[in-house]
Amino acid sequence: MIRILLIMTLAAVAACSSRAAASDGDWLKQQIARAPAGAVIEVPAGDYDLTDVQISRSITLSGDPGGGAVFRSAETTEKGILVPLTGVDLKVENITFVGAKSWDRNGAGIRHEGRNLSIVNCKFIGNETGVLATGNADGAITITRSEFIDSGFGDGQSHGIYVSSGGRLDVNASRFVGTRIGHHIKSLAAATIVRNSVMDDAYGRPSYAIDVSRGGDVTIENNRFIQSADAENYAIVNYDLSRGGAAKRLVVSGNEIINHYDGGVFLRNDTRLAPALSENRIENKGKKPLMLTSPGSPKPMQEQ
Repeated sequence: MIRILLIMTLAAVAACSSRAAASDGDWLKQQIARAPAGAVIEVPAGDYDLTDVQISRSITLSGDPGGGAVFRSAETTEKGILVPLTGVDLKVENITFVGAKSWDRNGAGIRHEGRNLSIVNCKFIGNETGVLATGNADGAITITRSEFIDSGFGDGQSHGIYVSSGGRLDVNASRFVGTRIGHHIKSLAAATIVRNSVMDDAYGRPSYAIDVSRGGDVTIENNRFIQSADAENYAIVNYDLSRGGAAKRLVVSGNEIINHYDGGVFLRNDTRLAPALSENRIENKGKKPLMLTSPGSPKPMQEQ
């Protein structure tokens, strides 16, 4: 694997000390364009102005471990800040993506049109969509120790994460806070795994915390859900076939739910598949209790 250390020019160092400047966005784009497949580009702390940066080869972008590598767009994007193209594997780590806006109200921190995407220890703040994955149907999107804060335009069509095409979505040890009207996580992947994460409605009035509307193999384990009193939807987790697919497996276990909403349900399962439910804990703080499953849904394989 080839490692490329981005060295700032003497003029940039003199002007900005050890930090890169917004004007260095062009310089970073050049490094991305020149990098061979398999390269690791080490990105110094700084504020980078980037708009619709197309990535045509599989690379890793590694921000300064001390933090401070920020990617933002000063202009309205067509798709997002970074756009991995068909067949590309991209890994990003230690990078903050801020404020992506698009004419179609779906500007993404990363608009993934490629194959595999790995996100480690990154932050997505105030983007219309944090990550929008539209690429390879067999690709894997893996998100670890990352945060999605203030996502969504507010029209219900943009989300913290939206995987519209993918073989697998795997989210672990991550936080979603204040998504505006849309879902914290929306997945049409063949397999969806969400573990050890926090989904906090906060002030955003999100709809579903997790929306899986093409069925598939789903595991939701050991998460913490905080449902706000003014949430946009009565259900927290949704599993249905409204976008096609087949109901294969649904495991929901070890989750903690703090409910401020009056009534509602934790799991809306609009399929004939019996889910496996175990050790989910509900703390009701609303005037009406939150039900574990929606009325008329299949009896769980393991009652609580």
